[in-house]
Amino acid sequence: MKKFLSQKMVLLIFSSFLFTSLNAQDIASQFEAKGEKYFTFRTVSDIEMTKLSGIISIDKIVGDSIIANASLKEFMAFLEFGIEYNFLPHPAEQITDIAKGYDEIKGLSDWNFYPTYEGYVALMNDFETDFPALCEVHNIGTLASGRQLLVARISKDVGEVNEKPRFLYTSSIHGDELTGFVNSLQMIDYLLSNYGSNPYVTRLVDSIDIWINPNANPDGTYKGGNHTVSGAVRRNANNVDLNRNYPDPVAGPNPDGNAWQPETVFFMDFAEQYKFNISANMHGGAEVCNYPWDTWQQLSADNAWWVYTMREYADTVHAFSPPPYFRGFDSGITNGYAWYTITGGRQDYMNYFHQCREFTLELTNTKTPPASQLPTFWNYNYRSYFNYMEQSLYGIRGTVTNSVTGAPIRARVEIIGHDNNNSFVYSSAEAGNYHRFLFAGTYSLTFSAPCYESITFPNVSVSNREVTWQNVEMLALPLLADFEASATTISPGQQTTFSDASCGNITSRSWYFDGGNPMVSTAQNPVITYQNAGVYDVMLVVSSSTGTDTIIKHNYIKVAPSFNIANGTHTTCLANFYDSGGPNGNYSSNENYTLTFLPASSGAKIKVDFSFFDVEANANCAYDWLKIYDGANTSATLMGTWCGNNSPGLITATNAGGALTFSFKSDNSVNNAGWKAFIECEPLAVQPVADFQASVTHITEGDTIIFSNLSSGFPTNHLWHFDGGTPATSTLKNPMVIYDTPGLYSVTLEVSNNQGSDTKTIQNYIQVDEGVGMARFNSRLSLKVYPNPVTNGILQIESSNDLGNVELFSLMGQKIIHLEVDSPRIFIDVSSVTEGIYLLKVQNTLGVAVMKIYIL
Repeated sequence: MKKFLSQKMVLLIFSSFLFTSLNAQDIASQFEAKGEKYFTFRTVSDIEMTKLSGIISIDKIVGDSIIANASLKEFMAFLEFGIEYNFLPHPAEQITDIAKGYDEIKGLSDWNFYPTYEGYVALMNDFETDFPALCEVHNIGTLASGRQLLVARISKDVGEVNEKPRFLYTSSIHGDELTGFVNSLQMIDYLLSNYGSNPYVTRLVDSIDIWINPNANPDGTYKGGNHTVSGAVRRNANNVDLNRNYPDPVAGPNPDGNAWQPETVFFMDFAEQYKFNISANMHGGAEVCNYPWDTWQQLSADNAWWVYTMREYADTVHAFSPPPYFRGFDSGITNGYAWYTITGGRQDYMNYFHQCREFTLELTNTKTPPASQLPTFWNYNYRSYFNYMEQSLYGIRGTVTNSVTGAPIRARVEIIGHDNNNSFVYSSAEAGNYHRFLFAGTYSLTFSAPCYESITFPNVSVSNREVTWQNVEMLALPLLADFEASATTISPGQQTTFSDASCGNITSRSWYFDGGNPMVSTAQNPVITYQNAGVYDVMLVVSSSTGTDTIIKHNYIKVAPSFNIANGTHTTCLANFYDSGGPNGNYSSNENYTLTFLPASSGAKIKVDFSFFDVEANANCAYDWLKIYDGANTSATLMGTWCGNNSPGLITATNAGGALTFSFKSDNSVNNAGWKAFIECEPLAVQPVADFQASVTHITEGDTIIFSNLSSGFPTNHLWHFDGGTPATSTLKNPMVIYDTPGLYSVTLEVSNNQGSDTKTIQNYIQVDEGVGMARFNSRLSLKVYPNPVTNGILQIESSNDLGNVELFSLMGQKIIHLEVDSPRIFIDVSSVTEGIYLLKVQNTLGVAVMKIYIL
């Protein structure tokens, strides 16, 4: 269950089970049997409540009493608050029913039993065997215990790709909340057995891709063994509450401080693969429809739809059940946060990260009622189960396809001015179908997808419990270059993978990586290493039968040493800055650090840009916080205090020394992911002075030259002109240029910033000799490479200095040969290298030379 119990029940529990003054050994013994305990304590302040909900699993709140569940480790952390408590009996201890095996339940129609684990698996397999045209059973993951996470898929055309909405029911993520477990099995049987004879059921199975997972935590349900549910526990085999273990919109990827459990990973993969449109997860311990959000106070963009849909569910239950069943709260419905907040719940995970509409269905005040009562709860709820399933057929629906080919498109469907917190939806990549559930009204829908023109349909009318069809044909964009990197902020020596995201029928691509190794590539998704600290440009040129297009991303890759927060001072103008856990870990408890960054350039000012921020949230930042001071110590002006996901963003020093000081403090619990930031220096506002240097000025036709920008004054824009070169112009900071024709050529560099511009031209700077069949010569490195073309399988390289680093690359950027040479001469056997054109790169203390080599 998510949360509450009746006050009468609480008082009974208080009077019957009271444990006080237990020592650590006595406390530990309480956890031996099940690994978890339920306990109760009086309500606390909002601040303490928020902190406690991140440590233990709050289960119910009634008046001034709180019921909670904890593992031993979590309970010991709870004790540090000094709050009086009372242990409670475990719900499963009150179960007297004997679970029935397959032979006892096969053919039963009353569903007044709990199955053994083997009986459960056999029932699921029977559904597929008995109804092969309608049902298939998926095992989405096998746990270390050997138990399986089983899901029945029910559809008229089961297994086929279609335009139906995908609907999911799942139950018992808390292993001791079992009404939904058996009701889900009965639901599968009801749908399959009544198909073809019951028009309503037939319509649902014909129109919806239905998925039902009766038990999401079999290790918790069968903690006492596969033969019984009397030992059932809330948590999984690792004593982790699975409904606190999911990524959270507010609390980050691991809100409970635990690694994602196998059940969590299996379900996340399952949700990613099938991309459900609408779902619900069944709990026990209360009687209410709990709708988003649980994690924050702001209402869902579709709150009106949620209230309408939840009201329909509860009102239908009321029509077929006696009071007081499902009459609590707001007559059977509640907003999750209004009830109380949790983080790491599956409901918010599905809504926020998968754009699925999911709510939490609390079915019974008793977590595991007597098996004889299970048919009663089915009779109260089954019409509502199907009413909610039927909602998947309403709202705005249609397909999104390519206007020319008719191929399905995965497009974003968004209502501008209405959607927030990821409430937009996507069309399916397989069939192009989309399903936007909305309360009655008039909306403007915008459809967008990479490489397509966006399109908006204004004034689309929606009525409750009706469907509005809106099919969409999108026009593909012409040739357009684009790319992205797996990481844009890295440390020296690290790699990043570039992915071509260009539009059009690409026939070839040419990459140019300023500062990268290799510096050029024609691969679709090259992997590039950056050895030296710096800020680098990346250029991609793509070609098709219709032409070419170029994109340059300036200052795209930032390569810098990394600093985790600790006490001390660093002088730098280029750094990655993290919390104590580094780029991939959380910070720790009870930290208290102060770190100052001083600018490495005289007169410059430290500038820090936070790309990620996740520190324990509190309205007053009273738990964990980051303070930033405009100066070299904490006596300087405080620029602000940050916590939660309220990122500092971009912060620049304004003091004369240009320093920034960071002070971080964490309390004794709840450790979040921290932050990722990039530090550089804001330069002085001066007019730049253009200057540059070529890696070599005397080459053979077809060779490549690297131009190094040596301009001062921090220019922000660069424009090169290469007489006789390819490319003829470039805006890269340090471009590579090929010269294919003999002659003398000039080079010009124009630089500018907001203070002005400057230009430098060197006339007849580059000498290109005719070179086919001749030795290649590089004057700067005193380098001689011959024969060229290589016809005898041996490439000879000579220099007046030690050669240093010698590398041979294919034109695709693949490194063929890599040698460290500490002599001025070498013979390289290239007889096994495929015939073609290659790039030879030689780098030593005198510089770098890159030239084209022909191997025949």
